[in-house]
Amino acid sequence: MSFKINDAVILKEGIPEEGLKAGAVGVVVAEFSEPNEAYEIEFLDDDGDLLAQLALLPEQLSKFE
Repeated sequence: MSFKINDAVILKEGIPEEGLKAGAVGVVVAEFSEPNEAYEIEFLDDDGDLLAQLALLPEQLSKFE
């Protein structure tokens, strides 16, 4: 599945070292095609403060609907 900038996405599996749990909602802020398809995702807390920003593979994400 491919995503576009500003798409809301859901993290399929937690990333404890980043403080993220499965089901965390983030926003695509960049797209990469090399060396692999990947997306830079920004995760914010309820106050709008940045929790984490990291590159993830499409299989780690699903579309938020």
